[in-house]
Amino acid sequence: MIPYSDERKLPVFPIVVYGLIALNVYAFGREVAAPDTDAYINALAAIPFDITNNIALPPPSPAIPALTLVTSMFLHGSVLHIFFNMLFLFVFGPNIEYLCGHVRFFALYLICGLAGGLAMISTGPGSHVPEIGASGAIAGVLGAYIVNFPRANVNTIVPVGCLPIFLRLPAFLVIGVWAAVQFVHGFGALSDKVSTEQGGTAYFAHIGGFCAGVLLIGLFKIRAANARGFRYYW
Repeated sequence: MIPYSDERKLPVFPIVVYGLIALNVYAFGREVAAPDTDAYINALAAIPFDITNNIALPPPSPAIPALTLVTSMFLHGSVLHIFFNMLFLFVFGPNIEYLCGHVRFFALYLICGLAGGLAMISTGPGSHVPEIGASGAIAGVLGAYIVNFPRANVNTIVPVGCLPIFLRLPAFLVIGVWAAVQFVHGFGALSDKVSTEQGGTAYFAHIGGFCAGVLLIGLFKIRAANARGFRYYW
């Protein structure tokens, strides 16, 4: 299921969401334009072994290795990677920004991203595979969304063979299916003893960020989910 919009009619402009999208696109442009893209990514990505052993790489890598948990959130591996991350942020982010306010939303986003990075490191502290992407932070936004707006209608595209089927589905189904996939694949990889050196999808970054969003949204929101601006959901 690919979400592309919900029924938001918010009274304020989601400046942080659009700012984050612009910043991610700008960072991706810098990444692609770098003389040595691989070296650029390695310098700013979160590498578990380097962080757990406090190994700092040459600039532009931060002098404090743990700061790569932040810089890595603005790197992406491909056009499709950044497109889908920004699409989910565009669809689900504005309501959470309105729920929390601009500053609190930005803080929640960063904390969920850090939680996702730490969760990934905890499953493979000796891994040399660079971890990149905003997925952990955006997973936190999804966690916050499903807690507050489980019955919100989300417009989605469901591919059936070669045909795109347009459906309006409740958020608890759209996000719930996504979350279930992350947990099944994440814990399945652990039970099968899949090496963290193989790279691929960082399921535990998604799990960590999602759980952080679910648990922390109550501390960050300043409006009720059924407050003015959200009445069209219920």
